[in-house]
Amino acid sequence: MIHVGVVLAFGVFVAASLGPAAARCAEPDTVTLPQVLPYKETGEAPLEYLGPGREIPEPEVEEVVLGWFGPGDPDDPTGGDFWRGAILALEELNEKGGHQGRPFRLVSGWSSNPWGTGVVQVTRMVFDRGAWAILGAIDGAAAHLAEQVALKARVTLVSSGSTDETAHMASVPWMFSCLPSDRAQAPVLAGVLTTAAAGGPFAIAAAAEHDAHAALVELRRALSARRLTPATLLEFDPRGGDLGPLAARLLTSRPEAIVVLAPAEAAARLVVALRGRGFAGALIGGPTLALNAFARRAGESAEGVVVPLLWEPSAEWDSFARVYENRWREPPDHAAAWSYDAVHLAADAVRRAGLNRVRIRDAVRALAPRPGVAGTVRWNALGQNEGPVGLAAWARGRLRPLTGEGR
Repeated sequence: MIHVGVVLAFGVFVAASLGPAAARCAEPDTVTLPQVLPYKETGEAPLEYLGPGREIPEPEVEEVVLGWFGPGDPDDPTGGDFWRGAILALEELNEKGGHQGRPFRLVSGWSSNPWGTGVVQVTRMVFDRGAWAILGAIDGAAAHLAEQVALKARVTLVSSGSTDETAHMASVPWMFSCLPSDRAQAPVLAGVLTTAAAGGPFAIAAAAEHDAHAALVELRRALSARRLTPATLLEFDPRGGDLGPLAARLLTSRPEAIVVLAPAEAAARLVVALRGRGFAGALIGGPTLALNAFARRAGESAEGVVVPLLWEPSAEWDSFARVYENRWREPPDHAAAWSYDAVHLAADAVRRAGLNRVRIRDAVRALAPRPGVAGTVRWNALGQNEGPVGLAAWARGRLRPLTGEGR
């Protein structure tokens, strides 16, 4: 049997014999490792495309084709205002000589079912018609769809209609959005709602569709930061006919203010139903209620509805508005203005980069900050415009900026 005392004595003897080296070996080495995150932070550095393509020479073409993902009809009830602004820009560009004497051409494609036949339209623009960029994408669902084609085909997408920030969460460097995001708009809407409700109950009606849901998520986050909760929150089918019962349910809590998040046509029908039932409180809407499509359908019921202002009042806006109104007999909305700017932006990128899809993408990114009729484009790292969000209200068929509000 070996006694414990003998083992300890032997260990002391060995350590003494080996000296300081043994002491160092007996202690574990301390290694300082670099701090490495197990995930990637997006939104800090601008997205860039680092692949091939910039070396491809410019081809000989007779015209410069730009794709338009939206209705190509100026009288279309949902997308006509977008198209009006776009073709006004196109005509101006071609009057000034196009690109090196070659005219620009807008090729439109659209479907009432973007996720069905819509993807075919976008694909044909790029691969059959040879579009150098895709413009339009007049809502969030269309932007998500076109983004997938843009990524696969390596072609720039500039949306003039999407406010959905999640379209940029996939970190696709080909995607750009002219409108400020729902997240940027939500605090402004929450602020005016706080004032309008004045501590009383308020209600929210949100359509069960892509853009309204995205706006609702951001608005609820902004309201939570203010510790506010709606007395009534109802989601509804925007394709439904009679919205009178929905209006009645919204009014059961006797709200001081009601927020409507829905496509322009459905929002207009709901606002008409609310006013028809005698609601005289504040009506606040998302970005679709700032469109002419809403005001046309709502008529007198649109009076006083408060909405986010997504363009910047300026001399450039005033001059553009005069030309637009002389042509179309009504003032432009942000859909027309940002579509006008998107076409000019794409044309400027072509003139700077030549007919090369990768270099056009680079130029769209590099051109910012870029002033336009709707304001100055300032891309964030993910490609969303960081322009200011103000407030406006409908008055006698025109959207009137509320001075000093939300800016």
